Amino acid sequence: MPSHPIDFQIQAGVFSTPELQALFDEQRRFERWLEFEAALAGAQGELGVIPEAAAREIQAKARLACLDLGAVAAGYKTSRNSLVPVARALRLACAEGYGEYVHYGVTTQDVLDTAQVMELREVLRIVYRDLRVFEKIVCQLARRYKTTPMVGRTHGQQALPITFGLKAAVWLAEIRRHLERLQAMQPRVLVGQLGGAVGTLAALGPKARQVAAATLARLGLRHSPVAWHTARDTVVEVASFFAMLTATLEKIANEIYQLGKTEIAELRESAPGNAMSSSAMPHKQNPVLCQRIAVLARHVRALTGLVVDGMAHEHERDARCLWSEWLAMPQISIYTGTALQYLVRVMDGLVVQEENMLRNLHLHREMVVSEWLLFRLAAELGKMRAQEKLHALIRRAEEAHLPLREILIGDEEIGPLLAAADLEYLDHPERYVGLAAEIVEETLQEIEAKQQNDFEVY
Repeated sequence: MPSHPIDFQIQAGVFSTPELQALFDEQRRFERWLEFEAALAGAQGELGVIPEAAAREIQAKARLACLDLGAVAAGYKTSRNSLVPVARALRLACAEGYGEYVHYGVTTQDVLDTAQVMELREVLRIVYRDLRVFEKIVCQLARRYKTTPMVGRTHGQQALPITFGLKAAVWLAEIRRHLERLQAMQPRVLVGQLGGAVGTLAALGPKARQVAAATLARLGLRHSPVAWHTARDTVVEVASFFAMLTATLEKIANEIYQLGKTEIAELRESAPGNAMSSSAMPHKQNPVLCQRIAVLARHVRALTGLVVDGMAHEHERDARCLWSEWLAMPQISIYTGTALQYLVRVMDGLVVQEENMLRNLHLHREMVVSEWLLFRLAAELGKMRAQEKLHALIRRAEEAHLPLREILIGDEEIGPLLAAADLEYLDHPERYVGLAAEIVEETLQEIEAKQQNDFEVY
């Protein structure tokens, strides 16, 4: 029976997706190992390193359907090697003694590292696909709410007016940078491994380099002349990218969570149909997906630390580092892809409550445009004097529970400086949004131009 939430069959899909689960399925992983063995044999047969007949036989039998999986399972009860039971089963499946040429001249880590890169290639394709969808949804939000006023908050307090479109544009710029990182890392991370026992390729003889390059080319991967058995920086780059990406996802999910609090009620995660999110309080619509995103992101960051630790390899191979990495990367990948798909769902159905945004913008009355007032008075008094004066008047208004406008009018120094139009402006903080709309439009134009040059498929 499944014991990890990723693999739950009844309570399925809470911290994973079927697509990502299938990618890391045990038998699918075996198939990738067999793909490597078939590609290796094909390259070696073509180059005359092993008999062509042996290469054809290995390629024909390098399929799970040809292997005795019962014997493979039994083999894992006695073998401490990750690959040996599968390689032995392939060897036994080959006729005419051609099984002797299975796994010829390479090491287990060559197979497992290359298979991991093949897995990560599929994960990155999924993430790239969904991140582009996510970007388009946020583009639509930024454009639709380009001029929708709301209050900006700093240090957890109301600060100055902004627009919801500007908030979305900030998210959008960050998402675009992640897409650019994802595109830029492709030539570095989609590199297979074939270096032999200690990276010298000694067992493959004079055609070793050609065998290595041809094998990986058959798998659609680049070949590095120097083995990266102990150089784990490219795997760490992927894990670190996932940690950064999920941190962004958590930030956006947390913003929805915070702005969805009853007392604020500016955004809300929509619930499907008549789904219940509280077992005891029928009135509640809990932001369940946003909460799950936060949990997934935190696990990605924690597991990424283990992968980074794996860079501190010892000598030419250190299984303590490798196994930590190999154990962590499937979880990191599944959690990242799941968090992204959750946020796509949230953003696609996001409830934006514009009337509440406007209400909250007026909650602090004139205080929310104190910056405008400061620079309006600075022209008459100088900035430092205006700042000192306003601090005192704002404190007085707060202590007396009086509107700031009333305190301003009654002040001998400030009152005469403010015209009726100035006092009227204080009642309309939604006008003080600076270049918000222009910034949103510039951001959208820049990103839409870049979208024209995106890869269609990762």
